Amino acid sequence: MKSDRVVKTIGTFFYVGYLPWAPGTWGSLAGLLIAWFSPEPARTLLLVLMCAAGFYACPRAVAAYKAKDPSVFVMDEVCGMMLGILWLPRSIWVALAGFLLFRFFDVVKPWPISWIQKKESPSCILWDDLLAGVFTNLVLRAGFFLGAPTLFARLGF
Repeated sequence: MKSDRVVKTIGTFFYVGYLPWAPGTWGSLAGLLIAWFSPEPARTLLLVLMCAAGFYACPRAVAAYKAKDPSVFVMDEVCGMMLGILWLPRSIWVALAGFLLFRFFDVVKPWPISWIQKKESPSCILWDDLLAGVFTNLVLRAGFFLGAPTLFARLGF
């Protein structure tokens, strides 16, 4: 069906979800690259539009793949990663730390991320990753507040 093809294209983020070995990591990398190369305020608008597309695709992907949270559905990682570094300075350290923190929160799923993921609503496929993105963003902001960039500079990084 044509609608299944559209849902699969959106959900897999143009088939990134079909890349071998850890599709969520590939989706996170795609989100990082989009956030890195998108200027503000387009980055914010792009995130909102991608979240809307993701929420549209969630219930349809569950039906198309016959799975609660299909591993090839990576639009959630793309959006969550973008949110994780939203409105932060564009630097290699923010990108690297943001990527690692987001993958940590996405894989480990501390509460309340784990609580959201256990919900039956298909939209929770996206909500848990958006919350992982919020956690990532808050930890990065705390690092800036506590002076992490200055510490790294003094250490020669």
